This record gives sequence, C-alpha cells and structure tokens, in this order.
Amino acid sequence: MTRRRPNRRRVLAAMASAALFPLGARAEEALPLPPASSVISAEKTRRFLMGREVAPTELWQFVAPDKTPVLRARQGQEFRLRVSNTLDEEIWLHFFGIRGPADMMTVPIQPGAGNAADIVFTPPDAGTFWFGPLVNASRQRDMGLAGMLIVEEATPPVAFTDVPLVFDDWILDGQGGMDQSFGNLEAAIGKGRLGNWFTVNSEYKPQIGIDRSKPTRLRLLNACNTRTLTLQLRNVDVLILAEDGQPVTPRAPGLEPITLAPGQRKDMLVVNILDQGIISLDLQEDVVEAVFLMGKGTQATALPDDFRLPDNPVPALPEGDPRIVPFVVLGGENGGLKSARVGELTLELRQLLEKGLAWSVNGVAGLGGPFLFEARKGEAIALAVENRTAFSQPLHIHGHVWKLVESDGKPVDGQGWGDTAVIPAKTMAKLLLVADNPGPWAIQSLIAERSDAGLIGAFRVLES
Repeated sequence: MTRRRPNRRRVLAAMASAALFPLGARAEEALPLPPASSVISAEKTRRFLMGREVAPTELWQFVAPDKTPVLRARQGQEFRLRVSNTLDEEIWLHFFGIRGPADMMTVPIQPGAGNAADIVFTPPDAGTFWFGPLVNASRQRDMGLAGMLIVEEATPPVAFTDVPLVFDDWILDGQGGMDQSFGNLEAAIGKGRLGNWFTVNSEYKPQIGIDRSKPTRLRLLNACNTRTLTLQLRNVDVLILAEDGQPVTPRAPGLEPITLAPGQRKDMLVVNILDQGIISLDLQEDVVEAVFLMGKGTQATALPDDFRLPDNPVPALPEGDPRIVPFVVLGGENGGLKSARVGELTLELRQLLEKGLAWSVNGVAGLGGPFLFEARKGEAIALAVENRTAFSQPLHIHGHVWKLVESDGKPVDGQGWGDTAVIPAKTMAKLLLVADNPGPWAIQSLIAERSDAGLIGAFRVLES
C-alpha cells in the first residue's frame, strides 16, 4: 500500500489552521543581503554514492557555492541566508535545534528562481545543528535534502579545525539507482525506510585528512530517515564535547556505545589518532567501515584537563513545580491506535490509513487539529510522555530545549539539555522545558515516515 503524498493545498490548510508555520520573508519582500551572506539552492544532483566504478545516483541536495551542504554562523551574530528551489515541488525548510524566531525556523520555499526565500535570525546557541524538510520528509530527506549548520562560539575557546561528518543510508540497487517507493504506508507503520548502503558526506568510504598539530572537532550528524546509528572507533581516541548542540562535560566514550538517533548530533575532540583512524557502523549482523580519518603531522599539545565548551544560555527554571502536560503517543504496528482527530473530524483507523495517517499524539493525527498545549512565556512544563507503541521514539522539540527528568516513574539526575529525546517502547518519561520562545512550535518524530504519517503536533507559547 502506498500513502498519498501530501499536496500543497492540504498542507497549507493544515498548517494555517494550526497557525504553526508563518510564511517568513518571501521573494516579494526580499531583504537586502550583504555579499558575505550564505546562499544555498535545492537542486537535482548526481553523486557517486557507490564509488566511481558504479553509475552516479540522482539526488536532491542543498548546494552552496562551495558545493557542500554545510553552513556557518556565529553565536549572537545575525545570520542571513537566501534559499532558492530549482526542484519541481515546494520545500518546507526547518532548522532543527536552533532556538530562533518562530517565523524563521520553518519557511516554505516554492519552486522557481523568483521564489527565493530570505531567512534572517541570530542564533543564541553555539553548536552543531542541521536543516532539512519538515513536510514530505520521507521523500525529500531520503533524496538527500539535509545539511549541517555550524554555529561557532561567540568567543571560541580553541581554534578548532572542524570536520563535518554527515552519515546517511540509501536504498540502492547494484547500478546506483535509488528505490522510489517513498511514502510507503507499511514503512510508516513499521520500522521506517531503512537503507542498504551507507555514505558519509554523500561519499562512499571517504578518506578525510586530520592534522594532528591542530585541535580537531568532529561534528557528527545522523541524516538517516529511520536508522539509529551505533558507531565504532578504531585507531582514534576522542572526547565527547557536545550532544545535540549543547556542551557536556568532556568524556571518553569508553565502553559506552556511540549512538545517534535520526537528527541527533555529537561533537567529538580528536585526542589521538594513528595514521588511519576508522569509524564503522555496527549493524548488529555486520560491521561496515564508513569513513577513514587520515592522521598527518605531529600530535598537538593536549587541552587542559578541566577544558569544556562554554555553556549556552539555556533558560533558567522558574520557582515552583512545573505544569504537567500529557503527551500520549499511539500508532504503528501493534500501537493501540483506533481513532484520532484530523482537523475537525474524528476518524476511525481505516479512514486514517486511507489518508496516510498511522500515528497520533493526544488523540490528534498530524497538524491542523488543536494545539497540544499552550504555555505562558517563561512557564515550566513537564511533558509526561507515554510511548504506548511497539517502537522506540526519537522526539524532537522545535525552538526549545528540554531534558529528561523522570523515566518510568523514577527520577533521572544529571541529564543535560538538548532538542531530542529517545523514549523506548512501552515506557513513560517526563521531559522538562521552559517555554521561553514565543510563537507556534511543533514536537515531532525524527523518523521521517512517522512524522509524515501523523506523529507531529503543535504547541504555542504566548507572549504573556
């Protein structure tokens, strides 16, 4: 069974009724951008995903003047970006993890050179973030539309050499052709769209030079639609510096598995590397080498033992107990979904499936229904998540950060702030956040097929 792709009218109606995603700056009110501004274009490209011996694969990618989908900004300074769309369909571009203004974090970009969108915001946080499609993500993201946004510290503590590592998987045949069964309802109900081929920075087993004489910061992003990555490192020692854009106390992974759910990031400092360091993917049934880090030069002097990245200005918790808000996830295979609200209607499961919907939050499937909750600016919210489904759920919050404070009724201490939380199947958790960023926002699954099939909902932060 193939799910109907969301058409423009239906998406616009749903988003308008939820008042979720303002249109942002459009071409007719384009801002004058200085020459140093960033410019990207969504384009059809061809890349040798399977190596030079196999025909190139047709992709959709964000292309910058230097041909890489990596943008750079600085914490606390205005960032200006012009985005054009040469594809045949619109893109709802979202910045994942950035706590910017609501009208700039998700912007629809129509096809055509005259419809370029100007996006302007000042990132409050330094770290590794990313951008990609919010709507029809199961197709657009898997075609290659994802990029990294590096926000440098306002006052960098160290002159790092940045090495972006964007991991992705693809469903390819032996000739480099990509499987086109996007929007498959069986994938949305089940595990999602799992690839059979792996790349880093859209290359097959790339070799990347690491200058030992300079502090090197590996910036990892999992751009897969569905797959949670487990990484193994060989011949390279690292310290984990940040997770999902937020600094942590530096630590060596040790026996801890290095995992990245879709959309998650990790920043790691290279402490020591031999002539050839290897990062591999642990697929349980196999281990696949993904990228080779080629050490050159003499090892630099180690950083001080008490080194850590400067903290980002996360909001302070107000006094008093947070307001508890339910967040009940149903759906998928054996996930308890029987009916859900869609707009003004309540539909039975069969009707939901006919519309390509298979998941719900608090009894609402997808956008267009009522807000999940409203909060006053500065109010503390404890989101009581009940994952009643048969699958682990990586959940992402827009425009805010949260942290895990309770798991299955037991307090959890020492967790850091972030924008993504992974809730295991059949478990409960409490996620604490301060609703400090006014406007309409979303909480969604980072598994593209589930978000497209209803596992996304809206909340609103009121100015007062």
